[in-house]
Amino acid sequence: MNTSRSAQHSQEKALSRRLAPPLAFVFAICLLVICCYDSGYSGLPPTEKRYAAAKAGIINLKRDEKNSKLREPWEKLAGEFRSIYDADPAWPNRAAALFRAAESLEELASRSFAKSDARKAVECYETLALRHAGSRLADDALFRAARLRAAWLRDDKGALALLARLKKQYPKGDMIAEATALEKALQASAKGRTAPEAVAAASRREAREDPPAATVAARAAASPATGNDLPLKYRAAKSRMAALRGDPVKACWRQPWEDLREEFLRIAQNGKKPPLAAGALFHAAACQESLARCSNLSADFTQAQKLYQEVAAKHPQSAVADDALLAAARLHAGRASGREKALALLETLLDTYPKGDMAAEARRLRTALLDEGEETPARRRNAEPPELQVLSWDSPNRNLVEIVLEMSAPAQFSTRLVESSQGVPARLFLDFADARVVNDVRKGVTVRGSLLQAVRVRDRKQGGATLQFDFREVRRFDTRSEDDPCRIVLSVAAGKARLPRKGKEAGRQGYAEADDDQQLPVRRAAALKTRQVSDMASQLGLTVRKVFIDAGHGGKDPGTSHNDVLERMITLDVALRLGRLLESNGLEVAYSRRKDVSVSLSERTRKANAERADLFVSIHVNANDNAQINGFETYYLDLASNPQAARVAMLENAGSDRRLGDMQCMLADVMLSARVEESRRLAGDIQRLSMFRLKRREYAVRNNGVKAAPFHVLLGAQMPAILVELGYCTNRDEARNLGRSAYRHALAEGLAEGILAYRDRLLKRRTAENSLTASPSDAM
Repeated sequence: MNTSRSAQHSQEKALSRRLAPPLAFVFAICLLVICCYDSGYSGLPPTEKRYAAAKAGIINLKRDEKNSKLREPWEKLAGEFRSIYDADPAWPNRAAALFRAAESLEELASRSFAKSDARKAVECYETLALRHAGSRLADDALFRAARLRAAWLRDDKGALALLARLKKQYPKGDMIAEATALEKALQASAKGRTAPEAVAAASRREAREDPPAATVAARAAASPATGNDLPLKYRAAKSRMAALRGDPVKACWRQPWEDLREEFLRIAQNGKKPPLAAGALFHAAACQESLARCSNLSADFTQAQKLYQEVAAKHPQSAVADDALLAAARLHAGRASGREKALALLETLLDTYPKGDMAAEARRLRTALLDEGEETPARRRNAEPPELQVLSWDSPNRNLVEIVLEMSAPAQFSTRLVESSQGVPARLFLDFADARVVNDVRKGVTVRGSLLQAVRVRDRKQGGATLQFDFREVRRFDTRSEDDPCRIVLSVAAGKARLPRKGKEAGRQGYAEADDDQQLPVRRAAALKTRQVSDMASQLGLTVRKVFIDAGHGGKDPGTSHNDVLERMITLDVALRLGRLLESNGLEVAYSRRKDVSVSLSERTRKANAERADLFVSIHVNANDNAQINGFETYYLDLASNPQAARVAMLENAGSDRRLGDMQCMLADVMLSARVEESRRLAGDIQRLSMFRLKRREYAVRNNGVKAAPFHVLLGAQMPAILVELGYCTNRDEARNLGRSAYRHALAEGLAEGILAYRDRLLKRRTAENSLTASPSDAM
């Protein structure tokens, strides 16, 4: 008996020894929690805790570049704030929860461009103003509701009513100044509504829950840039700069960056304290750099470099002087001919500020630039050779053809002509010293109905490739290189046809009119000054105010359908997105259809003419029997220049209700009209900027270029008209992209930027949107 008790006692002691360490660990954790516990947070009521967590969620979501573009997170936040509002009727800060719910919906609307989201935000703001009229957020809610009604719902009458109510109920509130400015903007509109961008610009200030600080900020934004308000204006401008950089739509628009740059320059000019003046000048240079990186214009880069160097020259003792020198050096280093200037600036930085915080980075950049200057055989071997990616041609008439070779990078080439003899066609050879040719071009082609008869490609033994062009006859030819986009343009004429003059960009010009087989000496076409007078729209001072958007097919006409892509739905979605983007930039928009309904081809142009639109843009999805074919392409109305363009036109014209007599009359009108040239210009702007935008969004899309074809849907349009093929749904990768909302939005952005570039070019405005379509300096 005693033995069993002793054994039991021993087991209990052993168990105690085993449990002692984990119990000690748990006890230590409890002590740590007690010591580190936030008594302030624990003292908050449960509703206050939920509100604080949800409010932090807004801040975190805005910083999250990926998730902030999604619908679900914003809807969840709005639902959480609304749940907080409904859960505790006795909570004194309920108005703030309702305001944040509306704010979340407004953020969603700014990303989705959906009127339904904007309408929900308006309803939430108006509910707050009605139920909590005594809250300090009531006037903010009325102003935001008015702004959304005007900018998104086109309800100027409702917006003015809300503004009048705000001024009557809160005559001494902090929103009076902004409400008055918005009211004047709406009343000044000639047509009863103002551009959404102008309405949105009436106020960029975020609503505050601290009225005194908001009042000071509002007064600072409204006062001139002098005196004690300069620090407030400086901080406000920096906030707008950060917001602009995060705006997925306007981050590459010229006007906002120029406005911010001028604001910083005014602050720098009026600032009496060196730190403020230097900081403002540095931020002005940063704004100009952001604009330059979007536009890729040399003039913009040069201005940014000058502003940065001005910071170091005017404020050498400033903390940002070495930052400015480094930024200027980086800009020079990024340009083809700026290496020496960059090295000189880096030497200045290291000599003047050897212990500055930018010295280490300056040394690294200097080492990299010096290494780049020493071109080794290994580097030359590893360099990526240029590639001929797309070959296209256009035949304005039977005795003239223009061939365009789109290159991935500049390439060295030479041309030689062999005249026709004994049944052998005239042949023009273009030899690449070191360039590759993609398989689609390497296959060659036979052409009918054109001065050009065939294209053949063969590799050279010494490297590179030779393109052989067969022509019916060659009397004269011209080649020229273009940098942006990188391409080679070959123009060939026969009979009495004259080559099109392209001004100082023309390259080598050859003649085949000599009595012997020797080619006359090459002459620089740049020496032959020409004046371009074909830009009729800009000469007449015309511009773009209304755009007619035609979503291809619809209703009983589904269009093409492959790989789960239905053309009528894709075109409608892109058309509506494009319309919202154009409206947000102040243009009027009309549609052939806004729902899945059937509209005949002739009815589309009749609607456009009735709307007195300035441009006609038709959106389609392409298809091909070869599933490997892919790419983005833009057409303008003219006779087809190649079999592929003719095939696409035949497919899109299948549902036409026009008679042959109507077609002949309309075609005669087209061929005699300046609209062909304007349509070609518009197509070029849209094609280039769409490709530019897709590339910026990191989508690899084949550039199929600009083509001419007699599409029925474009016939009869009394304005420049183009047709866009967004991609080939028969290609699996492209179909997958077309099915994605983000890709369709990128397409809409590219189309919008192309249209805005065309408008700005008519107004002779150099903008970030038209950076790829600069007009020649000698154009009238």
